[in-house]
Amino acid sequence: MKLTQIVHVLSLAVLMLLSSSDILSQTDRQVSDSLIRAPHISFTFGGFLPFADLNDRYGAFGTVGGQFGIKTSKNLYWGFRSTLISGADVQIDGLLSNLLTESGEVIDNEGDVASIKVSGRGGMFGLHFGKVFPLDQTNPNSGILFHVGTGSIHHRVRYDFTENHITQLEEPYIYGYDRLTWGYYASAFVGYWHMDDDQKINFFSGIICFGAQTFPLRTTNFDTEIPDTDSRFDAGLGIEIGWVLHVYERAPKEYWY
Repeated sequence: MKLTQIVHVLSLAVLMLLSSSDILSQTDRQVSDSLIRAPHISFTFGGFLPFADLNDRYGAFGTVGGQFGIKTSKNLYWGFRSTLISGADVQIDGLLSNLLTESGEVIDNEGDVASIKVSGRGGMFGLHFGKVFPLDQTNPNSGILFHVGTGSIHHRVRYDFTENHITQLEEPYIYGYDRLTWGYYASAFVGYWHMDDDQKINFFSGIICFGAQTFPLRTTNFDTEIPDTDSRFDAGLGIEIGWVLHVYERAPKEYWY
């Protein structure tokens, strides 16, 4: 699925959930009254600059994802997140070099010049833990959010072509060209967490960074004929924005006699 399609699907999901906000936000209390427990789901969008070994392979990339989290009544924060990496410019020396003609083109199975779009794709899946630090007492549930996380990361080179088949770029031969890499990461986020009194506009935004120890899952690259065995240190720095949908608990009713 292309990044634009993912964005459209998530945008539609947000609109549908907002239209049913009475179900997701049933509470009689004001968010600013006191610290409250707030389970939630959120949709995230971000942009990253790669560093270290990741910068040798890819340029800037975007992310889109979702997460489930809980802010406790003590402003502790934890959750699970799933993020897709997409749209990265590929800058790998020798990529497809064994398939290129003298004029630098790839020929498909029908003998025509192939139109190929090359991009970096991947994903990050993990847990994160942190805390919300209120900036004032008018709304103790909003403030500076800091969390750290860890989990799994993978990335690969994707080849999109919609005309004729290209045998070398289809299974099982594609495994010699996709540079599939997997490993584990650690991340840190700092930004602003906002819980609205009207329970409609809830979001977070801030700076996020990660560092990862990764390992190649393909033993040899067919184009360069160089074994791919060395571990890598991949890192990234970016900005992330999240739209949050809370599942509030209804405040107990008070009766006066």
